[in-house]
Amino acid sequence: MTHNPVVNFLAAYGPTSDGNNMYDEFVVAAAAEAGLTPLEIEEPRSDEIIKELHDDPARSVILTGTAGDGKTYTARRVLTKLTNCTKAWKNTESIVSIPFRDRKLHFVKDMSELPDDEKADLVLRLEKAFSDRSGSGDLYVVCVNDGHLLSTWRRYSKDCPHGQKILDQFQILLKDDKEDPTGYSFRLMNMSRTSHADTLDSIIDAICRHSAWQSCPPDCPALDPKALCPILVNRDEFLKEGVGTLRERLKSLIQIAAADGEHLSIRQIMILVVNAVLGDAKGDRTRPLLNCQRAQHQAKKTDRSRTNPFDNIFGANHPSARRSGYAAFSTLERFAIGYETNNYFDDSLLSPEGNNLPNHPYFGETIFGQARNNYIENSESGINELRDQLVAQRRRLFFTAPDASDPEESPWRLTVHHHGDLFLNLLVPHDSQDRERARVAQRRIIKGLNRTLTGSLTETSDRLWLTQPSGVYHGAEMHLLVGQPISWRGSPWH
Repeated sequence: MTHNPVVNFLAAYGPTSDGNNMYDEFVVAAAAEAGLTPLEIEEPRSDEIIKELHDDPARSVILTGTAGDGKTYTARRVLTKLTNCTKAWKNTESIVSIPFRDRKLHFVKDMSELPDDEKADLVLRLEKAFSDRSGSGDLYVVCVNDGHLLSTWRRYSKDCPHGQKILDQFQILLKDDKEDPTGYSFRLMNMSRTSHADTLDSIIDAICRHSAWQSCPPDCPALDPKALCPILVNRDEFLKEGVGTLRERLKSLIQIAAADGEHLSIRQIMILVVNAVLGDAKGDRTRPLLNCQRAQHQAKKTDRSRTNPFDNIFGANHPSARRSGYAAFSTLERFAIGYETNNYFDDSLLSPEGNNLPNHPYFGETIFGQARNNYIENSESGINELRDQLVAQRRRLFFTAPDASDPEESPWRLTVHHHGDLFLNLLVPHDSQDRERARVAQRRIIKGLNRTLTGSLTETSDRLWLTQPSGVYHGAEMHLLVGQPISWRGSPWH
């Protein structure tokens, strides 16, 4: 059976039952086994770390953050750049040491994986390195999550001269989101402090533009234009760029989630993309991802609902219990995309003649038309299928419908964030040429706050009314705390 090794290779980055995809060492080994290069994600931190190591005086670097945010990946990139050798990072070693500028440079892959005696020894060595500003001692690049850094240091640094003071510095830096301590020779980089929406293009390109995609055997039956491979169909959705594409709308969801305190790590975003490309809703429950053999079989069918990327990006190809175990799926689920009803979109789907909704050759009318006809012929037996397909079509339209001047036709009305596009405008940089869009969004928010606080349909959008009590309107008279509304001019938002 013809196959492309890139499919099984990418599956190693997807949602797996053993959780190995969370570890950089595992996916590197999977790449070596497949004879392919690992995925290379654009990241600016490795160059910053190398600069720190070459500065005079040089500083050690601590990489913190949640699992899957690229700590080990970044450290490996630093080592590879310094040694010009991809084999310098050996999977069996917890600490990799190399000679560096008449000193020793140590890479700690994951402090939490070390046994207790090694942790105790490492803390003593780190305390010495962090306290030494002479520029002659060992240097370290340490990968560790925030909580483990604090608990390990608190446990093993009690007898160190600077142990408590360095612990205080850790706590201050993490609390204030800063990187440079006072009086000590290290830099603490938190990899989870920013949204990875800007990295999304690099992640998608690394997955969907990997050179191994060119290795599909020319005699593969799934390359027949009349029975195109579902994996390649889904991949093509991610290769589209611009407004009204899966790539762009996913980036917006990640931005809003991050602004709302729901940070998605690089690994979780990779899981989303791989699952959308390879997802198979009727596959093996232990591994519901397509391989080449299943893809070739599925290519012969006209019904592509089981490999729908607009469903699988929400984890629809997994049981709900497994889906809830991945932050990627649970975060997107909170947008309720597919479950928000909307008169414009629903009426257009149910009465397709003359509507302006974008269709899709595989996941649009081809799938929904049959469900709609079954419902028309027998509403009692066809209602459940129609509801399921409505969910799928709303999801597709959220990712593919263009922006609209009429708010009722905005694809954001298919989410619980009806004004998500306006909210995104608030995230534009202060020096952006699009700042006027942010002002429009801000005026909408101010008017909404004024209506909520006063209980009246005020049109005031440039000033904020402060009222008493707290703002929940129960029909009683509201008392203004100030005689005149507070002007918004001169505020950071103006």
